[in-house]
Amino acid sequence: MPRAIAQFGWALGGVVMALLLVANVHVSILMWKVRVGCKECSATHTYVGLVRGVFATAPEWQRRAAMAVTGFSQYMFIFGQLCVFLLSAGKGLGMLFHEYHICTPTWSLIAGGLLWPFAATARELGTYQSLVWANIITLCGTVLIPLSYYVFAGSDELSTSGSQWYALSPAINVAGVLSGLSAFTFGLTSQFMVAEIIAEMKDPMEFPKAYAKVSAPFQMIAFSAAGLGGYY
Repeated sequence: MPRAIAQFGWALGGVVMALLLVANVHVSILMWKVRVGCKECSATHTYVGLVRGVFATAPEWQRRAAMAVTGFSQYMFIFGQLCVFLLSAGKGLGMLFHEYHICTPTWSLIAGGLLWPFAATARELGTYQSLVWANIITLCGTVLIPLSYYVFAGSDELSTSGSQWYALSPAINVAGVLSGLSAFTFGLTSQFMVAEIIAEMKDPMEFPKAYAKVSAPFQMIAFSAAGLGGYY
């Protein structure tokens, strides 16, 4: 996230990040409206099922095409996310046990083996409540621990020679903008899982309040702290 902010500068980067979060919330709320307002979608549990309900009265070839595109895009996105997370877990184990000379792919396989029992037995989002809290604590730690170290060490100790804090990056270019947007959208595309999340809720009518008033502010604070704090 700091690298993404650096592609724009702290002012422009913050604005772009906020706009993408607003777009994320808007699309998610629209999906919720379809889920609760479309009779054919009221019992759906998946993103593909939501599309099936929306295209219920469309010609069969259109419905099949829409479902195929939706399923492919969702699964490929989740596959990419899991690859990044697995690589991160492998690198984390490698850093934690740095005295053992084991390559990153092997560490990633070990991490996958440790996580597999939980992934294989968790059929619902709330199966392991302790893991939900562990995930929240871990996310906060990944942001707060580096920033706390930065505060105590000071910018003079950690900043590289010639580094600057720009409101608008003077080196902004197409490649940098695309790279920054890719990082932002990677972290702000939860709408790919909204249908499944709504299906898990005890009261789906609470989704707008939970997402717009609780989740979105948390995301904005976390991404701003990580992006702007890390860039500074």
